[in-house]
Amino acid sequence: TPDGRRLDYLLLGDPGGTPVLYLPLDFGFVRWPVSAEAEAANRGLRIIVPLRAGYGLSDMVDRKTDYDAALIADTLQVLRAENVTRCPILCISGDTYYAVRLARQTPGMFSAIIACSGMLPLTGREQYERMDKWHRFILAGAKYTPHLLPFMVKAGFLLARKIGKRGFLHAVYGNSPGDISTFEETEVFEAIVTGSDTALSDTNCAHEAFSRQLVSGQLGDWSDEVNALRGQLPVIYMNGAQDPQVPLATFEEFRRDYDWIEFHLFENVGQLAFFRHWRDVLDRLTPLLEE
Repeated sequence: TPDGRRLDYLLLGDPGGTPVLYLPLDFGFVRWPVSAEAEAANRGLRIIVPLRAGYGLSDMVDRKTDYDAALIADTLQVLRAENVTRCPILCISGDTYYAVRLARQTPGMFSAIIACSGMLPLTGREQYERMDKWHRFILAGAKYTPHLLPFMVKAGFLLARKIGKRGFLHAVYGNSPGDISTFEETEVFEAIVTGSDTALSDTNCAHEAFSRQLVSGQLGDWSDEVNALRGQLPVIYMNGAQDPQVPLATFEEFRRDYDWIEFHLFENVGQLAFFRHWRDVLDRLTPLLEE
């Protein structure tokens, strides 16, 4: 990077194919089920997965640096390295915030946004209160007691290391039977456990980066940024009805407040909607590659 940091990224699917930018959430879900990666290759898709600062082999930014600004700049640098001039964005959950920022900062560069388990600005306290316990603990903490967040997140990462990723994911998604059954599919389990090594492994712990993302901007009101994309590019949400972070009542508020966005709902899954319904996502993505 211009400031001398190492910046890493992955290519999934066909390394010479049509580019798609994939933003993998702050849990580091950077790998897809092996069948999904094979299908991406069959469809001639080059899935570009930047590893944000503090994850995997990408160096962390210093404490004085705006984490969000660095993430956006790093992502654009990766796309330049891959000679990408235009592509769609596929993102998961809270990374919708970064997809919107990218589209706003570089008009014309991105042809569409597909948000799996997508988030929109959380503007009411009740939207936090509806969340399941883990998401409420972390996100409400980031919103209302940000000075405590680094300690809360570090405790969560240490818990994950102690009880293992299977135990931790069962705790996080325990009230979403669809997410638990999805996670326990062999290919999904392998993808999530392997990919999340970029966030947590024996040699790496991204708790600081995780915290910095939550307090930078995504929990503010960025509705003006979202609405500025109306008529500029397709924005598609493909959510699960059992999402512990975006329960049905919140999803319906999103659908009411952003009636120009295309919404889809899967009844049998939650925040791991992409990992169960990746075929539907790729089918919806395909026509957008021609934009």
